[in-house]
Amino acid sequence: MVGLTLGMALLFSVVIPVYGQQDADPDWIAIPLNDLDAFENPGTNWMLAAEVWGDYTEDGALEKIKEGKGAVINHPSKKSRTPLVTKRQFGDVEISLDFMMAKRSNSGVYVQGKYEVQLADSWMKATPASGDCGGIYQRWDRARPAGAKGYEGIPPLQNASRAPGLWQHLVIKFRAPRFDAQGNKTENARFEEVYLNGVLVQSQVEVTGPTRSPSLSDKENALGPLLLQGDHGKVAFRNIRYRPLHITDVKHPYKAPIIITPNREPYLLRSFMEFGGEKLNYVISMGDQSGLNYSYDLRKGALFQVWRGRFIDATDMWHSRGQAQLAVPLGSIVPLSAAPSIAVLQDKNGPWPDSIAFDDFQDEGYVLDNDRIPTFGYVIKGTIVKDRIAPLPDRTGFTRTIVIENPSSGLYSRIIAANTIEKLTKELYRVNSTSYIHIDKNYKPQIRTTKEGMEMLVPLPGPTASLTYSITW
Repeated sequence: MVGLTLGMALLFSVVIPVYGQQDADPDWIAIPLNDLDAFENPGTNWMLAAEVWGDYTEDGALEKIKEGKGAVINHPSKKSRTPLVTKRQFGDVEISLDFMMAKRSNSGVYVQGKYEVQLADSWMKATPASGDCGGIYQRWDRARPAGAKGYEGIPPLQNASRAPGLWQHLVIKFRAPRFDAQGNKTENARFEEVYLNGVLVQSQVEVTGPTRSPSLSDKENALGPLLLQGDHGKVAFRNIRYRPLHITDVKHPYKAPIIITPNREPYLLRSFMEFGGEKLNYVISMGDQSGLNYSYDLRKGALFQVWRGRFIDATDMWHSRGQAQLAVPLGSIVPLSAAPSIAVLQDKNGPWPDSIAFDDFQDEGYVLDNDRIPTFGYVIKGTIVKDRIAPLPDRTGFTRTIVIENPSSGLYSRIIAANTIEKLTKELYRVNSTSYIHIDKNYKPQIRTTKEGMEMLVPLPGPTASLTYSITW
């Protein structure tokens, strides 16, 4: 078996797909990044780019790798560290944008130039604070006693951050403060909801006044610009959009949700689960106590999604047996593929199957090791497959090891299917700008273009074969 090298320096260039249902509405209006004309007096610390890279092992690494337009990067210096402030003013508003953090960097999005949602490299932090990504940053009063100068900061409901050097997505739903005819404030500003990478991290948070600098002033108004912080560290932005505030009343059918949380050891849950518009009926999900989670289709041998954060909402499964009886992941999901991971092809150009004929697949369940990590077993067309997915030692992702006995001729494993797969180093690939695959070059992975996008395949020849790769995000 070829070994897996960890701890390597990773260089990333990124193009992010649009995230989530929040962006589907046609009434979003883009703030163009073909130039910086939409902003008041942008400083020289802001530069345009087509693509950006970051090295998540190196503090502050975030650079332009392709000239062009569509993204803006902040490189603060002693001479120039100004914020980026829109010319347009906003009241009640919904903001959607993508951002990328350098390692150990931080920034912020100030609605109306005054009320900050914190951006920071908070990747893998177990207990986020108000100064972490997705937090409502604290107010500040120098007149208060020591230890109490900062106040009213609100941490995110959970850490939904991704690694430095990856594009992330933020949606802010903001209700502006209200004033009477004489200009007296009658209602405080409020963050109705904030979503980080598709996860709700703030809900109904009232702010009594402006955040600590660099808010534009301490005077509150009905309207104000969008401000992107530029004085703390390297950060990039793209896909900045806005629309009128949309508030949807969500009626929860259950008073007390049933949430499954792994404690001292991994938790395995068998359930139905919806993925890609399809109800999967033979799913095992594993939640690690560190917050790493995945879901696996026992009927196809497919690792179809991974996520970091809270594990599973099982309310619909167990509360009066629900209607759909679905388990629902609770973190920021990285979708993979529900197609089989192993298949026999006529040749290397043969199409990858979406499913496996009933008579060709025999599920043999799974066995647990001493750490309660499962190894799944199945037989496909006479080929015996053992499939183990375990957290990496540093909990940055999962390592997957597939061992084959009695392989059929023309046997392949499909590592990943995606819109884009880009080779960054001899053993590192970027997938859809949301995750990374590390696979030893000796496996000779083959990347091919399909009607849907791209695939990475590895041939599995010989009387016995094995394959190890890792995924991190």
